[in-house]
Amino acid sequence: MFKTKGFSSNNSLKRRAVIVDAPDLPPEEAEFYITSVGIADTEKGEVPEAKGLDFEVETLFEEESDEANGESIDISITSVKGIGAGTADSLEEHGILTIDNLLKSNPEEVASKITGVSSKKVLEWQASAKALINI
Repeated sequence: MFKTKGFSSNNSLKRRAVIVDAPDLPPEEAEFYITSVGIADTEKGEVPEAKGLDFEVETLFEEESDEANGESIDISITSVKGIGAGTADSLEEHGILTIDNLLKSNPEEVASKITGVSSKKVLEWQASAKALINI
């Protein structure tokens, strides 16, 4: 629950957050301020110097240029739409470690080895994997 401090919400920037009912937290209160730089624990919010943001824009696009040159980019199998960590573990148990392995596999064989997966779903994974490679 959030509350304003005082009679009117326009008189003060001070607010109060109250944990009323949470399964793993005791009832608790905390005061905070809404300032011109965001939420702060004092009325005078200062913009801190951001460390670690000293990257160059050109470096963000180097991976794309490597891919355009035909070099292989390592893409995780969990990047394929519909494949999470658990499914990736199941695929790994059956020898499908990479997107290339997934594309070369027979959908019906994969579906028969992994519980709850149909050959149609494997075909969808393969289509999504092809789209990832062609980006």
